Amino acid sequence: MRLGLKAGLILLAAAGLAACATTLKTDVGWDQKVDFAKYHTWAWKPDGSFEDPVWAKRCQDVLSDQLANDGLTQVGLDRNPDLWAVVHVRFSSKTEVVAYSPAWGYAWGGWAPLSTYDVQIPVGTMIIDLVDPRMKQIVWRARANDTIQADKNNEEREEKLISILKGLFAGFPPGVPPRTPSPPPL
Repeated sequence: MRLGLKAGLILLAAAGLAACATTLKTDVGWDQKVDFAKYHTWAWKPDGSFEDPVWAKRCQDVLSDQLANDGLTQVGLDRNPDLWAVVHVRFSSKTEVVAYSPAWGYAWGGWAPLSTYDVQIPVGTMIIDLVDPRMKQIVWRARANDTIQADKNNEEREEKLISILKGLFAGFPPGVPPRTPSPPPL
């Protein structure tokens, strides 16, 4: 009986840890041949993928703060920036099939009659491209993909966005010693 209790507690703890796991997936890549020390200015280049102008502005503000912390100064597109920052957002949903037995509860072992139903889970993807306008090439790209949590308010979502961008930009710019943060734009 003691062994069964220990095994049950271990299984419960493992299930609890699995429930805490995040669905966030990130990826960062850059052109290994590019000297990032030559980049000092950047400009926001919208791609039209933001349908909500309020969230477009929030994302721009968070990205502006992040790039300023990395020593880049924001300028207008008319000032010939060293980099364009292009953020692409896409929303979709993934289908999760859930098996359930109304008579016996969740069907873990296949011993109960099963019913299944589909659940649509909203998913968001954000891709941030830093483009060298002179070369007309992407020199740095980051991608984040996560489940959208409908129960979060806008402030909580913005905090998560800040956290994601800090993670994506950790070690940016590649191959360059840390820079002094640039002052906010006027």
